[in-house]
Amino acid sequence: MGADPGLVWRAASVVGFLCLVGAYIANQRGACRADSVRYLVSNVVGAGILALYSAIIGEWVFVALEGFWCGASVHALATVGRRRAAKPLESES
Repeated sequence: MGADPGLVWRAASVVGFLCLVGAYIANQRGACRADSVRYLVSNVVGAGILALYSAIIGEWVFVALEGFWCGASVHALATVGRRRAAKPLESES
């Protein structure tokens, strides 16, 4: 295992966890869709924090997992952004 992350990083990891789980629970309860900005930003923030935390403690499998999840969420967020940007153009035609 890697270095001791300290209290700040431990607290940040809890925030990351809560972002991911909170987004999941909100989606499951119908409070937000999986393609909503709120859901995707929560996943980017949560997975990003947990990827950094995993790197600090030397858990490389979780760096890969959370890094992939963060990247996939960034990609989905960019796709949502492109769709939103394209909507006004479609309505003008």
